[in-house]
Amino acid sequence: MAITVQDLLELPVLSEARPEVLSGGDLSRRPVRWVHTSEIYEIWPLLRGGEVLLTTGLGLVGASPEATAAYVRALARKEVAALLLELGRTFTRPPEALVVAAVEHGLPLVVLHGVVPFVEVTETVHPLLLDHQVEELRVLERASAEMNRRLVGGDGLPDLVAAVAELCGGLVGLYRMDGTLAAGSDVEDADDAWEVGVGTGPWARLVVTGVGSEHRRLVELCSGSLAVFLAHSDAATVTPSTAAAALLRDLASGRYVSGADIAERASALGLSAQPGKRLLALVVRTTTLTSGRTGTDAVVHAARRVLETCAAAEVDGQVLIAASLPFAELRERLSRLLDSIDAELSATVGGSVSLMTAGATVDDVTGLARSVPQAIEAATLATKLSLRSRLVLASDLGVYDLLSGVVADAELERFVDEQLGPLLGQDARTGSELVRTLDAYLEAGLSKTTAAAALGIRRQTMYARLERISRLLGGLAPDDRQRRTALDLALVTWRMRSSAPAHRPR
Repeated sequence: MAITVQDLLELPVLSEARPEVLSGGDLSRRPVRWVHTSEIYEIWPLLRGGEVLLTTGLGLVGASPEATAAYVRALARKEVAALLLELGRTFTRPPEALVVAAVEHGLPLVVLHGVVPFVEVTETVHPLLLDHQVEELRVLERASAEMNRRLVGGDGLPDLVAAVAELCGGLVGLYRMDGTLAAGSDVEDADDAWEVGVGTGPWARLVVTGVGSEHRRLVELCSGSLAVFLAHSDAATVTPSTAAAALLRDLASGRYVSGADIAERASALGLSAQPGKRLLALVVRTTTLTSGRTGTDAVVHAARRVLETCAAAEVDGQVLIAASLPFAELRERLSRLLDSIDAELSATVGGSVSLMTAGATVDDVTGLARSVPQAIEAATLATKLSLRSRLVLASDLGVYDLLSGVVADAELERFVDEQLGPLLGQDARTGSELVRTLDAYLEAGLSKTTAAAALGIRRQTMYARLERISRLLGGLAPDDRQRRTALDLALVTWRMRSSAPAHRPR
């Protein structure tokens, strides 16, 4: 059985803090994948789902009710297991907007009335979670082997569904999309029934009852085996695009079972390691996808023409691509791809590429399990930072990626305060926007005219602000390499914490 939120609250390290549940349903049915501590307001891009988030609420200080609601909404969409707010350090009672939003979005919210050493919580809980994850992996590997054995052995649909029920320990029904029962038990109306889609589209619905949501990965694995059966039967038709979508979706969510599973599915799509080439994943975002028009076919067509060997599919409103290409020509080939997609979109549905990001290049297809999430994270970070280029490699974001893991670290916070403290204090008191001005000035290569244009202010105003900045910092010397490097690093951290975009000329 998975460790649940209720299990965590009953541990002495948390029960002694007198937890009070303010929102959320049956916490004994909320499995926990990990425990994370953070005071960052925009923590959601760093989460994968299933986390219990511990916070004192420092990132919500001064946040409007709308901003607080957005914070909760983002956590709920990430399927965070629960938000635990320690009272006393930042808030003596939970903000009303936080409670209202948690109830509205179904996010379990628990307040802790006693002081909790968060490090003791993680030291206690993480070993328990790791033990469970190892056991879960063993269960998934056994289930995968069993379902593959039955598929190879020629079992029919009723036997496969019966095997799913046996592996999951509950009642299972496979329903066609018209609502009729295809195989198994008729369990759709059961009080504790929940379902997963089978195949791309989907082709069918697998409804399970008698088991908890902690069995979701096991049920999803079994649904994948049923999708393979349906793909090779008269019940559904499989195409390279549907197989690619299933593989890329699993790589993005981490729902694959093993490296061998990835290699087998990638090989069927023609993806493999080739001499002189490396594999990588791409994320393509276009104006057509964001506006609701379908530009996926244009992106995929252009990708196959430029990249030759690739798998591509739309996943979560963006196109994911896994491809093999010469490493020495990486940027040149990706630039050609971006131009080709622009041309294809313009000729078909209109629009253009808004952003293309690339994950790490890898030597074999199993490495795509690392490259796909990197490409997605790079797209999220590049969008947040409003970077100038439409083509961004994960390696281009090395400093941002490094800082994103320690952006709430106390030492880094002290560093930012040392470098920018007087400016941050002046801005807080007067709204003078001196930090934004310095950021724009360094971004513009020390061009006062360009920086003034980016900020939408007159040059005289720019001169006056720079003079004030220099005075507050004890003499500004951005042409000194060491000084400028320190200021740049501090400004990058400030931008990530405040979600302030980099300033571009208008």
